[in-house]
Amino acid sequence: MYPVLKEGVSIGTFQYEGSDTTHYYIENADGEEFEISHRLWDALLQADGTHPLDLPDDGRRVLPKLKRLGFVRTSRFVRDDGIFNRFILFPIGSQSPKTRLICKAINAALPLVSALIFAIGVYLLRSSGTDIGYYFSWWLYYGLLVCSLALHEAGHLAAGIAYGYKISNTGILLLGMIPIGAYVAHGGKKDASRSEKVQFALAGVEMNFLIAGFCLLMAMQFYSLSLVLVSVANINVVLAGINLLPALGLDGESALSAVCGVNSISKVAKKLLLNKNRRKKLLRSGFSGYACYCVLAITMISKVILWLLICLDVVSIFFNIF
Repeated sequence: MYPVLKEGVSIGTFQYEGSDTTHYYIENADGEEFEISHRLWDALLQADGTHPLDLPDDGRRVLPKLKRLGFVRTSRFVRDDGIFNRFILFPIGSQSPKTRLICKAINAALPLVSALIFAIGVYLLRSSGTDIGYYFSWWLYYGLLVCSLALHEAGHLAAGIAYGYKISNTGILLLGMIPIGAYVAHGGKKDASRSEKVQFALAGVEMNFLIAGFCLLMAMQFYSLSLVLVSVANINVVLAGINLLPALGLDGESALSAVCGVNSISKVAKKLLLNKNRRKKLLRSGFSGYACYCVLAITMISKVILWLLICLDVVSIFFNIF
């Protein structure tokens, strides 16, 4: 992968007192700051992983030092906290504006089309009385499952680009070294409306329902593959349900946070419910307080449910491999 600035790195300009000359600096996540040349500063501004840096000698002498000091990375494997890690599949960076019109069209149609296709698929399969075949291909099943995870993130990607979010990359989410899902890395958008935040959060879930609907429709056309297609439809509905949980890191939590007008409903729940005085004050607020307490309690419980599901997922992967 081409060089990309590491998280926590900042670059900027400054002037010495009494001088009009502009100087350039870079600071890593540890607070170490270095003065750099204008050419290197300009090249690092464009370091989004999608192209090589415009440096003398193609950066062969400079890049090792930049990596050693914690300014850039070129590895697709990103160690976050040792438990959850990432593997970058596609750096997006400056390429996103080129596809904005297409993404706007996809994002505008996705909520209605996904609901319509899914409803039609369920209705036709139930009303037609179509039999389900007995042949099952694990290779096809897991291939379609991987495609489903990729398309889930493609939904977020389309919504993010459509609304002008700064998308840096997309890839696979890892528990240690075990794949457990996918992700789209993005920066916040300060002027994003509440509806934009909600749609951005739910675009992946909508894509899951769209995939499920298509699989059900295809199952009626291809009897020999119908068991696999119905199974993939079912797992997409399950994935949509899991992602709608208001647990930290899931789409449901992002959507609920946007509706409530907070950065993270999970952090608010932890702050209020784990403090005895705040919890009592909330319960004394009447019906609104009880309703708020229930929402926050569900948010806390969903975190436990998520970890149980992750454990079951890891166990099932282990038994399927061995």
